[in-house]
Amino acid sequence: MKYTVFSAMLLGPRTKQEDCIFDGIDLYQADFLTQKKIIDTDFLLLGVCDGMGGHDHGEAASRFVCSQIKETFDRTMFSAEKIKACLTEIQDLTAEHLSANCGTTVAGLMIMDDQTIVFNAGDSRVYKISTSKMDYISHDHSLVQGLVDKSFIQQDSATFHPLKNVIDFGIGPIFNDVWKNFNIYFFEESIAKEAWYLLCSDGVNDLMNEKEMHELLMPSPIDNGDILLKALQKKGLKDNASFIIVEIQ
Repeated sequence: MKYTVFSAMLLGPRTKQEDCIFDGIDLYQADFLTQKKIIDTDFLLLGVCDGMGGHDHGEAASRFVCSQIKETFDRTMFSAEKIKACLTEIQDLTAEHLSANCGTTVAGLMIMDDQTIVFNAGDSRVYKISTSKMDYISHDHSLVQGLVDKSFIQQDSATFHPLKNVIDFGIGPIFNDVWKNFNIYFFEESIAKEAWYLLCSDGVNDLMNEKEMHELLMPSPIDNGDILLKALQKKGLKDNASFIIVEIQ
């Protein structure tokens, strides 16, 4: 199966790029990136990791976890159970290789045999894009999302909540004490015709909601990836911002 993958990264106001992405072939942690690839494969893996700002070595945490996913995930792991087991092993490895006060989010997408598996820990996101709308199909592990889940606030209010960036769960030594209290989120579905997926760090969705992104990207999300990138720059970034768009052909 052929996939077209558009990847983009922006440093924003940060002094370091704490995002790290895997586009199915290569790993990137760049201050600026805009790139399109056509990938012919029977197994596709994409990932976005966002090192936690304000903590030690966020850039090292995101790169380590993204690298581990790139090196260890393969077609034999195409199940939620196996992905969870592998991410648990990566969590254990972070204690040996990373500073105690660091961590990262992770959002991933695996595609094989007309099936997709989305997984995430933290608040990096995965969206499904169709011709008519854009759906948020991952699930944040955050204080504010917890309030939404318990119906204390509405989802629309979450975008502008002052505590929206407080993360409950991710991967890294800082999450050792809570790792067993949370679950990796999974979403599985069959591939639909005329569908695209977008993975992003919160530097993207903190600035734009699904409707705004959909209007910018349609009718051709891959071709309009640069339009989304320029719109983010124009709005004024508050964080590193990274995203990957994949078109299934």
